[in-house]
Amino acid sequence: MMRYLAGLLFGLTSTIVAAGPIIDLTTPGAEFGSSSYTLGFEFAVSSAISVTSLGVYDSGADGLEESAQVGLWSNAGDLLTSTLVPAGTAGELDGLFRFESISPYLLSAGQTYVVGAYLGGAGIASSCDTGQGGACAIDPQVSVFNDRYSPFDSTFGFPTQTDNTGGVWLGANFRFEEASSVPGPGSLALVGLGLLVMGLRREA
Repeated sequence: MMRYLAGLLFGLTSTIVAAGPIIDLTTPGAEFGSSSYTLGFEFAVSSAISVTSLGVYDSGADGLEESAQVGLWSNAGDLLTSTLVPAGTAGELDGLFRFESISPYLLSAGQTYVVGAYLGGAGIASSCDTGQGGACAIDPQVSVFNDRYSPFDSTFGFPTQTDNTGGVWLGANFRFEEASSVPGPGSLALVGLGLLVMGLRREA
């Protein structure tokens, strides 16, 4: 009984599978100055995931020209979480992006979200699937609907504009952990019953 319960409890608690960036940019598209825009994309996820870090494109992977604000919004424009990726090489490099960790934020399957990044001043951005070159792989957990950008000459804020279906302005990226399984009420009840039986046996 003890071995069975230990195995069951291990299975219930081992529910997180680490994953990487949503977008793997293998070849950048045409680069441009990003200082006037918050750049990113609109997306949904096929199953629940936890966003663990937010990132921004690092041209040449040699350090950011200055710090970048990165945010995650609901499709209605509510800011859900955000962070500041430091200038230079302080942010963790993963591919062509610099990341900063955040408190894990759970995204629900079927809901639409928007992620965007703002680099003031000398920021450099790129893209994928916007008609400006570039090649990227998007994690199969994610469906990208549109590129997103804020109106010209704005500061960090919800990117409301779009030009291309399925495209991404880079701009923003994020990393996540996937919930591989979630214990249901029946499984938890079974564990509770087993513990109760063990307690009664000890009393006897």
